[in-house]
Parts: sequence; C-alpha cells; structure tokens
Amino acid sequence: MATTIRHAVDVPSAPAIPGLVFRHWAGEPDLPGMFAANSAARAADGELEPTTLEAMTNHYRHLVNCDLDRDLLIAELDGSIVGYTRVEWADSNDGERWYEAACLLHPRARRRGIGTAMLDWSERRRREVCAEHRRTGTAPDAPTYLTTFVFDGDAGGHALLLGHGYEPMRRFFEMIRRGLDRVDDVPLPAGLEIRPIGRDRASLRPVFDADTEAFRDHFGWVDGSDTAFEEVVGDPTLDPELWVVAFEGDEVAGGVLNGFHGSGDERQGWLESVFTRRPWRRRGLARALIARSLVLLRDRGVDAAYLGVDATNPNQALGLYESCGFSVASSATAYRRSFPDAGAST
Repeated sequence: MATTIRHAVDVPSAPAIPGLVFRHWAGEPDLPGMFAANSAARAADGELEPTTLEAMTNHYRHLVNCDLDRDLLIAELDGSIVGYTRVEWADSNDGERWYEAACLLHPRARRRGIGTAMLDWSERRRREVCAEHRRTGTAPDAPTYLTTFVFDGDAGGHALLLGHGYEPMRRFFEMIRRGLDRVDDVPLPAGLEIRPIGRDRASLRPVFDADTEAFRDHFGWVDGSDTAFEEVVGDPTLDPELWVVAFEGDEVAGGVLNGFHGSGDERQGWLESVFTRRPWRRRGLARALIARSLVLLRDRGVDAAYLGVDATNPNQALGLYESCGFSVASSATAYRRSFPDAGAST
C-alpha cells in the first residue's frame, strides 16, 4: 500500500527520481535539515558569510509577507532535506513590486532537474500571490517583477535563471580585510563622540532607526517596522558591546554594527552594517568608525574582518572599503524577470 507523505505537494515538472518528495513546511523541526542544505550550498558556491541554526530560526520567526504554510516548498531525497524555495513579496524603494524567491539546493541534488522544478513551483506560487493582490486591490500601480538571487559560484543556478528569462540586475560582494595588526588611526570628525549602546530596547531602537534611515535610498531597503526591529533584538548573535556608534549631542550620526558569525574555529568578525546619516556624510566619519571596528574585532581575537556591499552602492561604499584594506572574496547576483500575466502558465 502506498505511503501518504504529510504535506506532500504535486510539482508537475518534478523529475522522476526515486526517493524524491516535494512537500510543504512542517514547522520548526524542518529548520535543522534546511540549515544543513543551506550551509552545504554556501560552502560549495564559495560564499564567505556563514550562518547558524539559531540565526536562521530567528529569521524565520520574523518573516513578513510570507505564509510559510503556503509559500515554502521543501525537497526531500531519501528522507533527507536537500533543498527548499521560499516565496515572499516586497515593495522596493524605487516604486517596484517584487515577488521574490529564495532557493537553496544541496550540491548532491543539483543538475538533476530538482532546481528547475523548484523554480517552476515558485513562479506559479508567485503568480498566485500577485493574482490575490490584484483581486483584493493591494497590488500597486507599479512595475512588477519576479526576483531571485544566486551565489556566483553556482554556475548551474545562473544558467537556469538565464534560461528562464531572468536578467541580472545587481551584484553583491563579500569582502575580507586581513592583517588587523596594521590599522591606521583615523580621528573622529570634530564634535562627535563614541558612546556605548545598552542591550535594552530603549537603547537599541534609536540606532536601529538611524541605520534604517541611512539606507532608505539603497537597493533592497526595508522599512523600520516593529517586526524588523524584533528580529534584530531576537538575533542570538546580537552584542551591542561590539557596536561602534557616533553621536553628536543626542543624535546618532553613524555607526558600524559589528558581530560574530559562525562559531569555534570558524568564527568570523563581521561589519554587519556601516552607516552614516545624511547630515554627517563626507566628513570621514565612516572611515573613522571602520578603523575603530577593526581594532575592536582584533582585540576580540580574530585576525580578519568581513563585510558585504552592494557593488553599485550610490555612496561609493565599495571604494571606501577598498581604501580601508578590504578586497572582494565572493559575490552573488540578483536577477529579475518582467512579471508574466498572473493567470498564465509558466
């Protein structure tokens, strides 16, 4: 007698592979298997930034515009999770509506048609979400796109997206700065001072709000919602003692929000956000904060620092980081495709 798979999903383009099952989310017990597939994909594709199961769990608890019961597809092979795709949507700060998909696939499951099936399912699901928005009047009168991304080490992923009509729209670099024993002393601009940040919400919120404001004209910006703030507060790696934040009077002028990713021998020091608010730009503040961050991370026992950057950041961040000794070590590409009619088949 055939076994019924709980949460099983019929994916019409699924390849005929013995032991392959597509299914929906079964709750947080799925996260360790998803995390393992995610980590294997990152390692295979040369992605520098590690993650942890705890950080992934915190992220999934604070998703917005995503119904995990309907918007997450999991691929299992012989009873083990080998990949997943997650659908969500967002409005960009330049007036576009994006129906997004994230897809991670374990290297042992690649080049077997599984990724193609997952992409087809995500496109169908994204059209359903768009159609629902149109029916309810919540779809904006704005350019609408299917969007996704791929690590640049994943040649098959690039070929798949290009073959499905997606076009590159943005690149992102992961950068590394070695030799933290050699950091220039860069003075703060006049009138600014570094102050410690407490762990309480009242101390964290002004920095969060300043960071959000500083990035409001950047690609991928999200608003400073309470949900986004709670994700920051709930991050198991949060350590405000690592933050380097400059004030002028009661105003946050800029900051570098540092943290550690990974654990044990793989622990990495990251400049997770480098921001300067508009009134304090072009005065050398970011460079001074970066220098202090490098010294702080060095004193915490690491010999290299990492950060991520939009390759076409409007404030020439890439050039700043290169001048501070960072160099590109890995990259990813964001893709988009003009949105097909919500009722058409893929």
